[in-house]
Amino acid sequence: MAKMNPRGNSWIVRWRVGRSGKWQTCTFDDEKQAQEAENLANAHKHNISDTEVYAIVLALDTDQAEGDEETPTPLIGDLIEEWLEAKVDVAKSTKREYARILHGRWVTQPVGDAPALTKMRISDLGRAAHLDPWKAGMSETLMPAGVRKHWAVMSMVARSATPRFRLDNPFDRPAGQRTNGLPTIEHYDAYFLTVKESEILLAACPPAIRDHVIVALGTGMRLSELLGLRVKAVSLSGKNPAVFVVKTLSRTGGLTAPKSRKSRRPIPLAPRVVEVLRRLVAGKNANDFVFTSPSGRPWDANNFRNREWRYVVARAQRCAEHPPITRKVGNGSELDQVKSLAVSTCGCPTRLHQRPRFHDLRHSFVAYLIEAGFDLTPTVAYL
Repeated sequence: MAKMNPRGNSWIVRWRVGRSGKWQTCTFDDEKQAQEAENLANAHKHNISDTEVYAIVLALDTDQAEGDEETPTPLIGDLIEEWLEAKVDVAKSTKREYARILHGRWVTQPVGDAPALTKMRISDLGRAAHLDPWKAGMSETLMPAGVRKHWAVMSMVARSATPRFRLDNPFDRPAGQRTNGLPTIEHYDAYFLTVKESEILLAACPPAIRDHVIVALGTGMRLSELLGLRVKAVSLSGKNPAVFVVKTLSRTGGLTAPKSRKSRRPIPLAPRVVEVLRRLVAGKNANDFVFTSPSGRPWDANNFRNREWRYVVARAQRCAEHPPITRKVGNGSELDQVKSLAVSTCGCPTRLHQRPRFHDLRHSFVAYLIEAGFDLTPTVAYL
């Protein structure tokens, strides 16, 4: 963090560029200028030189001294469009996600007691007056991860305005505070299915997704990796059959790069998985998807989870001897139909007693390898 300290009749501001960069030093006769320099260096996360700070601070004071009429800063809505147009250092799917957030109602419409951000000027945006009510309003409806995502994207937009239109980024963590006061994400505890539980789950799967579950349990692939898998990434010939994770299916239905560089990897295949994949790729072209919906179209991940997966899990949680209890309706003489997501409450070992996510199949795959004696030290980074 940049520090301002008095030295004789002047003020000195010092900061280091990065963790191990060179120290930068600016000296001013005026305390106000020194304060502006300190704010500027902190706003840039210290990635700014002393020459640049001098130029900006002195230019600001020169403009004020000349009495130039103040030019209104741009609206945040205009700043968003400028930022999106210049954002070329991310994948197209990531940019589309940024645009979805920035064009959504949480940014373009009033939220709680906060006005619409797009209608405000960047210089007028205040922490207590605007951002705290905006954050609180979103928290009433959005999950913590959604609130944090909106905050992070808007912070990147606001950072592009410093120091052109203001010296600080109002989304940055206030000095002296440990956090930004954003809602805490409660992390899901991984669920490791035993071999018996995997068999119960597979028995509950309809043909439309049974192959997905078999391959996920046998490879540890994420759902997006499975749905984005194309025939040309499957090698079933030779002594070492494998699939190669090179693309994943994005939320918008397009193919994009995997989660990280380490996620681009070959995965060796067990005989049962080879058998399933050989059947799935038969007669398909190299660019065809391995897994398609019953209509023959590429899967949508949300549809997969909402229309297939959650019903499979519910069926796996039912016991044949102790089915879900029906409830009386009307005058008590009729029984309501058992809901499709109803589950049993018995302690029988013939059903699942938790609701695994599809991603838990990935955790279970790793657990199987560890149980079989594999050393997964280099593989942990993939999770």
